[in-house]
Amino acid sequence: MNLPYQCLARLGQSSILCAAKGASIHTYDLASGSSFLSSWTHPALKQGESGETQGKGADQEGQDLDEQENGQRPSKKRKLDSDDKPDAEGKNSQADTEIVEAAADGNGKKKQKAEPRGQQSELPFVSLLAATEDGSHVVAVTGQDKALWVFEHDGKGTLKDLSRRVMPKRPSSVALTADGATILSADKFGDVYSLPLIPSSAPEAAPTPTSTPSTPSSAPASSFKPAANRFTVHSKRNLRALEEQERILASRQAQETRKEGPAFEHELILGHVSMLTALVLATDSGKMYIITADRDEHIRVSRGIPQAHIIENYCLGHKSFVNTLCTAASHPELLVSGGGDDELYVWTWKSGSLLQKIDLLGLAQKVIPDASKIAVSRLHSYAVDGQDYVLAICELVPAIFIFQVASNAGLEHVQTLPLEGNPLDAITVPRPEGGLRLVVAIDPHQSSTNTIETDSKAQSLLLFERDETGSWARHGAIQSVADGDINISRQELENILYPVRNLRKTEIEDGADGDVAIGGGAP
Repeated sequence: MNLPYQCLARLGQSSILCAAKGASIHTYDLASGSSFLSSWTHPALKQGESGETQGKGADQEGQDLDEQENGQRPSKKRKLDSDDKPDAEGKNSQADTEIVEAAADGNGKKKQKAEPRGQQSELPFVSLLAATEDGSHVVAVTGQDKALWVFEHDGKGTLKDLSRRVMPKRPSSVALTADGATILSADKFGDVYSLPLIPSSAPEAAPTPTSTPSTPSSAPASSFKPAANRFTVHSKRNLRALEEQERILASRQAQETRKEGPAFEHELILGHVSMLTALVLATDSGKMYIITADRDEHIRVSRGIPQAHIIENYCLGHKSFVNTLCTAASHPELLVSGGGDDELYVWTWKSGSLLQKIDLLGLAQKVIPDASKIAVSRLHSYAVDGQDYVLAICELVPAIFIFQVASNAGLEHVQTLPLEGNPLDAITVPRPEGGLRLVVAIDPHQSSTNTIETDSKAQSLLLFERDETGSWARHGAIQSVADGDINISRQELENILYPVRNLRKTEIEDGADGDVAIGGGAP
């Protein structure tokens, strides 16, 4: 499948663009005809391609070899009848898992598993990209393995990975301080961590499980031990149940060990009681502030490090989740927020005052007339010709909405930029001759059709420049670099590309029956 680009970052004030495509990161030089410079691919993707063929059939052969070495007769290959054959969803294995979990629970009751909502693929897609102000380093987050990567940029487009740090929870937003020395990482558990950009050569010693006194009060809850062993079971079904019990116990013991935290240098600086969705840094009178948003409609303004635990105020007024924040480029006192509401909110963040609400749903309905809900996925601020602008991207709406910061500190809609597909990210890059160039990453696939876009000529990175009226107009595209085939279905890809719709707390939409919810609950 021809994957689209999902994340963009500008490397300092240069013309070099950093774009994430699936589990790879590509760099382009927009000043020299958008030429391709370099590529980085997640190591797991390379290992998976070679290890898949080598590992096929190894489990069964290893089991037979172990039985022969132990002097046992090889296990008979029992023929499955119609009742024993597992179906496509693996019903038999699910039944065995339920039996084992019931035994491990110790209450004799089966645990009911909740249905996964918008379950994502296990591929290590790049979910976040950020760069230092001087463009010397790039920070990337791969969502599946919760890894935070730091790359060194040589100034010519080549990225060299310096470190990989696995965070306690999956990061949902990252920001870099103005000096480029510290990374702030917000996660889905509601915590914000501070990490040095370049990890120290001598990492902190990870606490060992033996450092905690073994007292009855500190005994783990998972103290259940199976009464049977591999020499007392008499059927393959019981053997599978015993193996599943051992796997669950090993997993719980590993989780208890990981509770002590990662070994690399990090510091928990603040936390919410809800899932964090956005994090930006702002300054006032030379002081840094940390602005965070969560799924429970809250926007919090906290002091900068080392006083991040002190809350300055809240910006309250959203009725639905908040997903993205940005401060105006030349008006740092203004904060724009968006998420599951029908409007964009404009705040004076230092005082927590709401200045304006802009109807965004009405603009989206001019693109998709039957839309009843929207979900704002991106906000980006830029300054050009002495004016501040904010662009907004709504999930599954094939257009970008451009707003100008007016003299009264409000926003005025100046342009709706129609696109050939759903926008995933957008960023402005300086032009060598002056002014800005707009780069938009789109998903060329049209979700209204049932076919998968496989045309290699479909463009995912579009270029725009300002015309004589000050509006953005199409000015070519960047030729996508072909990667290896990735085994992923269209539904799995959409779950990765469009995660904002899953933030809604209910799938029951307000309004008349038959309304279409753009960016609504997960299907």
